[in-house]
Amino acid sequence: MSELKGSSSKLVLKESTAMYVKLNMVFTEALSEIYEYNNKIRDTGYYLKPVHMSTRRLADGAVVKYYYYGRYWYRVERGESGSVRWIYLGREKPSPQLPDPPRNPLEGVVVKKYNGKIEIEFLSEEVLREVYERLAKYEKKPGSP
Repeated sequence: MSELKGSSSKLVLKESTAMYVKLNMVFTEALSEIYEYNNKIRDTGYYLKPVHMSTRRLADGAVVKYYYYGRYWYRVERGESGSVRWIYLGREKPSPQLPDPPRNPLEGVVVKKYNGKIEIEFLSEEVLREVYERLAKYEKKPGSP
């Protein structure tokens, strides 16, 4: 069961793990396009990352994991020793010569996981509506196993 709480324009749902699994299914659908795009732009030295993950340890020792879905641009530099260095460039396409990237279906969604609980924050009601439309195809149909 989800619980909705809203602030100015963002909407936050307290959700179940099942909802997080469904979100990942929607995200997985888009990954092949994103991988294909990154292969296409490989020689430019740029890379598009569709999700940024970070963790934070709270004072009580609990760990909170954050998943930010969107378009995060990096420049990839290779050192003489073969090491790779990732330089964050921002959320805007770094060069007008790059083709337009595929859309991330979860752009504007933030997932916060902690103590077995999941909160999903939507940038706007439009993002919430679009994501739930995509999730509808993962709902069990009457009579299906």
